[in-house]
Amino acid sequence: MKLKLYILGAFSLIFGLQFAHAQTAADYGVQLEVSVQTAPPKVTLSWKKILGATQYTIQRKLKEATAWTSLGTTVDTFYADATVVSDSAFEYRVTNIGGSTAAAGYIYAGINAPALHNKGTMILVVDSLFRDSCAVEIKNLMNDLSADGWSVVRYNVTRSTPDSTIKKTIKQYYNSIPDVKSVLLIGHVAVPYSGNLNPDAHPDHLGAWPADVYYGDMDGLWTDVSINSTAASRAQNKNIPGDGKWDQTGIPSASELQVGRIDFANMPAFAKSEVTMMRNYLYKSHKYKMDSMYVSKKGLVDDNFGLSTGEPFAANAWRNFPQLIGRNNIKTTDFITTLNDSAYQWAYGCGGGSYTSCSGVGTTTDFTTKKQKGIFTILFGSYFGDWDSQNNFLRAPLCCSEPALTSCWAGRPNWYLHHMALGENIGYSSLLTQNNGYGTYTPYGYMNTGVHVALMGDLSLRTEYIKIAKNITIAPTPKKGAVISWTASPDAAVVGYYIYRADSLYGKYTKLSGLVAGTSFNDTIGKDGLHYYMVRPSKLQSTSSGTYYNLGLGITDSATVTFPVVTSIAQIAHPTADLICFPNPSNEILNIYCNMGNYTNEMTIKIVDITGKTIRQSNHQVNQNEITVSENISGLSAGTYFVQLVMNQKQIAVEKIIKL
Repeated sequence: MKLKLYILGAFSLIFGLQFAHAQTAADYGVQLEVSVQTAPPKVTLSWKKILGATQYTIQRKLKEATAWTSLGTTVDTFYADATVVSDSAFEYRVTNIGGSTAAAGYIYAGINAPALHNKGTMILVVDSLFRDSCAVEIKNLMNDLSADGWSVVRYNVTRSTPDSTIKKTIKQYYNSIPDVKSVLLIGHVAVPYSGNLNPDAHPDHLGAWPADVYYGDMDGLWTDVSINSTAASRAQNKNIPGDGKWDQTGIPSASELQVGRIDFANMPAFAKSEVTMMRNYLYKSHKYKMDSMYVSKKGLVDDNFGLSTGEPFAANAWRNFPQLIGRNNIKTTDFITTLNDSAYQWAYGCGGGSYTSCSGVGTTTDFTTKKQKGIFTILFGSYFGDWDSQNNFLRAPLCCSEPALTSCWAGRPNWYLHHMALGENIGYSSLLTQNNGYGTYTPYGYMNTGVHVALMGDLSLRTEYIKIAKNITIAPTPKKGAVISWTASPDAAVVGYYIYRADSLYGKYTKLSGLVAGTSFNDTIGKDGLHYYMVRPSKLQSTSSGTYYNLGLGITDSATVTFPVVTSIAQIAHPTADLICFPNPSNEILNIYCNMGNYTNEMTIKIVDITGKTIRQSNHQVNQNEITVSENISGLSAGTYFVQLVMNQKQIAVEKIIKL
């Protein structure tokens, strides 16, 4: 173990001399939290003082932006931003000036940030071993994904199906289905190997590493013609031309899709079958999403490297945990013994490693005999980041009966998880980390954009869930639509419900309503036929990153519904057209997407202020169901506006927008 630690440290000194005077890894992560207010809107950031820092720089951007805007500097450990608006969210970066360390912190801060209704389409790739043996559990998984805003496409494969064949099918789905966002691998689906790399710096570990990111890159060129590397001690890492292992050490282009894997193959230490472990995992994942599992909003850090290698690996915990659970809820303690007795939502451990151990943290065998009461696990050390190995330490926590649900190898490179504080899933953070090579989030950490960055577990998982509503019923009346009713969620903080409709069980659910305070909704506009309805609870969730409208999973039922005959658009009594404005908030170009269903006519788009005054108006002849219009709103004052869609002098849809 000492030899492994020495090699890792010696390699790191090339990159880490600047870290020589820091005291702990915690000094390399600006530990951010925010408090927010709505009237007037204000975000106040606060953080722990960085030793020796004389000033801090504050920057801000929108979630999808790549460039940061400077807000200034401060000598304090707090900063109030009053140039914001309610019902929105902003990213902040805080870095120190002076001091013995170069630290950075990131937070995604919300003031009643809007709910995330649609997540896109997920491709579920299922190993044939589980097609029948876990049929019930996989059906429940698909139901949960659909209930959380994902459209789901399932693709069954055998273990002998080549990765290239699977990738070809994924690309076909990607090119033919709108809004494909993710791939979840269930079982020992073919493991792509790629590159000539050893992120842990061991000469006997140089070669091809598992590269699930291959399944997420839809337009990069992957080849198998040039790498000839045979020094690795593990046969799977050897890589020669034409052997089915890819050449690329870094992803050839930015990956488009989130990728996660739930895989219990080759873990004999647990003396349980793959089927048993898969059933158990899918059961505890379902229980967590139902808000039926005890979750302690605490974080654990077990740092056995410190700064001995010149790299503050555990800063991955100190940089991410405060935004998710609060600075005062993080504890430095032993990993295995603490999680055997106490529950923590987040747990980080690092130390010199082998394929089956992490020095100072534990061994794979420890996970077979002790409980693991951590939900999201982050580990780092030599060898076990190469996760497709027997009794692999990185995958071991997910084999436990206790609730460990995800695991990743964070330190080379660094991971960024702060969006999860406002409702994003962990797959979003995984993809962001894989693509982080263009200046957005620093420090990158060694081997950023490497093919080895991977997520073990269900990529759809979020940090907060709500108890679901119950007993949905659909009561159709011929030619009058249907009444959807349900029993309220037992969560007393729920403020209302959203109702959605789809044409298939796992298809895209379109939002029909605003926030409904009661427990029924009357759907009177639509196309006759079989419809699937979904009801999701919402509550205003408070976190260390502000407030956002959190959605619980939906409950679903179907019925054949016939609607009143509509002879003109003027007969429509409530909004029926899809109206989506993006990006929102925006400071320059606003794209306005309208889906008019079966109606074609002259359409008017209005932008009005909060007093109802029309600021801008444009007319459009609609000769197709869908139209997208772009408006330059850079000349508008910052604030809240409404985009109205008008036909035959009647408003048929409205969307609130934020101008920055």
